[in-house]
Amino acid sequence: MTATQVEAIQFMKIINDWMSPKVARMMLDDMDFYIADITDNESIKDSIKMVRKLIYQSAVENKASWDSIKGKHE
Repeated sequence: MTATQVEAIQFMKIINDWMSPKVARMMLDDMDFYIADITDNESIKDSIKMVRKLIYQSAVENKASWDSIKGKHE
């Protein structure tokens, strides 16, 4: 079974507690490439991709971009 959104957020929180956001993104990129892209296990594939997406969405770089975009449209 694929991780739920709450489980993925918990997974992301633990990752971010133990490593920098940049290292977390690199680790999830590797997990996506070396595991998710080749496995037949849809649960593992979907869970890795979900956590990777959350890690990227929470990146400071994305928040800065989002804030600048949001400011232009308000």
